[in-house]
Amino acid sequence: MEGAEKKIGKKILVVDDEERICEALKKALERTGYEVDTCLSAMDALELIRKGAWAMVICDIKMPGMDGMSLLDRIKEYDPNLPVLMITGYASIESAVEAVRKGAHEYISKPFSPAQIRFLVERTFERKRLIEENLHLKAELGAHVRNVVKGTSQVMERLFDLVAKVAGTDSSVLITGESGSGKEVVARLIHFGGARAEAPFVTVNCSAIPNDLLESELFGHTRGAFTGAFYAKRGSFEQADGGTLFLDEIGDMRLEMQAKILRALEEKRLKRLGSEEEVPVDARIVAATNKDLRAEIRAGRFREDLYYRLDIVQIAIAPLREHKEDIPLFARHFLKVFSSEMKKPAAEFSEEALSFLQNHDWPGNVRELRNAVERALIFANPGELIRISHFPPELREMANTRFHSPSGDFRSLRAVEMDHIRAVLDACDGNKARAAEVLGISPSTIWRKLQDGS
Repeated sequence: MEGAEKKIGKKILVVDDEERICEALKKALERTGYEVDTCLSAMDALELIRKGAWAMVICDIKMPGMDGMSLLDRIKEYDPNLPVLMITGYASIESAVEAVRKGAHEYISKPFSPAQIRFLVERTFERKRLIEENLHLKAELGAHVRNVVKGTSQVMERLFDLVAKVAGTDSSVLITGESGSGKEVVARLIHFGGARAEAPFVTVNCSAIPNDLLESELFGHTRGAFTGAFYAKRGSFEQADGGTLFLDEIGDMRLEMQAKILRALEEKRLKRLGSEEEVPVDARIVAATNKDLRAEIRAGRFREDLYYRLDIVQIAIAPLREHKEDIPLFARHFLKVFSSEMKKPAAEFSEEALSFLQNHDWPGNVRELRNAVERALIFANPGELIRISHFPPELREMANTRFHSPSGDFRSLRAVEMDHIRAVLDACDGNKARAAEVLGISPSTIWRKLQDGS
């Protein structure tokens, strides 16, 4: 292969009744790293196609017995996605139109040079890659839309109305909210709801990457730019070209890097580390933070000019404790998702479990709720109700502390008693006899109190 790197998965079958043509194509393509087999008849080729895994078929049109057009029909019946490149010594507009109509990806007439056939093969593979990438992006978009639960509260309605309006623009967006509140989910909805949906969505967590590596992560570097830079690398800005760059926790970025980010945003150009060449970039910026950036500006830790460059539109995500009416919907959504992933059916949450979830303040927000539901499903038996006993012990302990610790919002003794009875009953999997033993009362008393408290 004359030193060429083997192209994994790029196995090509050449079909032509002229052996010299087969050998010429084999030599031209193997020289650039493809694996090539040849076949002198369409019938033999069809057998090989059914037995092997091929990346492309190059097929002559005029052949004795089954001709190339008939073989093309059979290939498309067998595998509609297999690229086919048609060649012929009898070129005509009619045959070209028919080949394309039948599903051929390319068409070339004899004689042709090795460079021409290599160009067409590369172009065919590139078109196939773009089609597959486009299908993947559309599937990803569909998955994002399906896997987002919007809630029914006014808080969530206002949030999603704003997201819909912002998605249709190309403006920079600053998303604020506590950790776990869903800032990246909102960023993805903005991206996939806009004109850049089929371009890349690239995420950089500014707090998770060490300061000395962040510049290389964002802007890329040339080979030898620093110790350990054994190869050139495109940064996140370039990877997001045409799409969206999500800068998560931008409030943790150091001032020096903030200045470089601002320059890239204003000029839409950047320099890789170790290079003086400027590279144009077109990436929409969506940034997120759990910090008060105005307070950070006053403290000298965040650049005011960068803040105003990012804060064209600000979306503030409310903490879960401010729209607790959405908790049952969120919890049921997560239960459905995890039931599907684990292939473990779950009936529902018990009434006490839902009440338990709604009484918690969720300092970790939606992420904490999601993790709690996942944990509960793991410990529940298939098909049984999710009960309080299935949730993490620390969550149950916090709930008990709230029942027994006075606060500014006092509850009646009857309400506390009912909550305690329901919690014990739930922990006993609904068994009233066992719950009565724990509580020191009779099962009939439990039944009566539940009836009176309903």
